Order: sequence, then structure tokens, then C-alpha cells
Amino acid sequence: MSSPMPHQLSAPPFPPLSPPSSAKRTVFDNGVEAELGAIADRKCVPRDDHELLAASTQALRDALYVPKGVVVSVNKGTVVLDGRTSFYYERAAAECAVRFLDGVRAVENHILVEPPALAHDVHMTIAAALIRTAADEAAHIAVHAVGGTVILQGAVHSRAERDTAERAAWNVEGVRSVIDNLIVGV
Repeated sequence: MSSPMPHQLSAPPFPPLSPPSSAKRTVFDNGVEAELGAIADRKCVPRDDHELLAASTQALRDALYVPKGVVVSVNKGTVVLDGRTSFYYERAAAECAVRFLDGVRAVENHILVEPPALAHDVHMTIAAALIRTAADEAAHIAVHAVGGTVILQGAVHSRAERDTAERAAWNVEGVRSVIDNLIVGV
């Protein structure tokens, strides 16, 4: 035996959607008709450069993934970001932190992304390069990395081994300069 369906279910569950009152019917070149509603632009509160600089500095301080080395300046509503970061997401986070502040007309992101050069990575690359010529030479080379600068110290048997070690250091990602203090012929 079946039970009768309630009368409520036969009515549409939701009223039909009506276009916004400011909607206009538009016909495009390809014959498609659409009702386009007017969307109000985001209201922008004008700020002078000093207020915008303070707000931008605070936004960068509050942003989770923005490193402390990012410097901000403001010129006629344009926020300029400078500095160095280790990763691209930090650069993008800095731009996101200031882009939607009231009064921002544009953002110029001059932040450089420089991955950190690790002394261990440089040492392993040098060891791999020298393994072809002299396996023991890599053990006599000390590698120090400070920022993007790599310092090579120690002794090698020949000028070719010295050049190989320097070339290997240059091939590691993030290395900007190599200081070669290797001694040849000891």
C-alpha cells in the first residue's frame, strides 16, 4: 500500500531566480543573449602616501610568509617592494599583502628570488666533479657558504683540479660568487 505524497512536495522548492534590478539584456555579436547585472566597483578609500606606507609596512609585518628583509616605499599610490627572498612564494606573499589595501593604485614588485646556496650542496657537487680525476681531493677542500657567496679553501695537486672545483661551485643553484682560496701543488 502506498502512502499519499504530501502536497508540499509538488510545489517548487525555491522561487525562480530573478535578475538583479539593474540587469540589462545584452545581445553579443555571435547572437548570444545575456542579462548582465551591474556590479559595483570596490570602493577605494583614498590615502596619502604616508598613510599608505604605514598600512603597507604593517601588512608586510602581519603577513605570515613575508621575510623581514622586504622593504616598501610608496610614490603617488604605487607601492614599490624591494629586497631579496629565498623562495618565490615569499615574493608572491609580499605582493598579495599590499595589493588590496585601500589607496593602492599599483604594485611594483622588485623583490629578487635567490635560493640559498648550501655549503653541503656545493661540497657534494665538487666531490662529484673531482671523483673523475682524484677521489681524495674533495676531502681536502673546505667549502663555506655565506648567502650566495661560496669560499673554497684547501689544497689540490694541479691547476686542473682547482678549475674543476671552482666550476663545480659555480654550477650549484643559488651561487652568485665564488672566492677561490685553493692552493695548488702542496
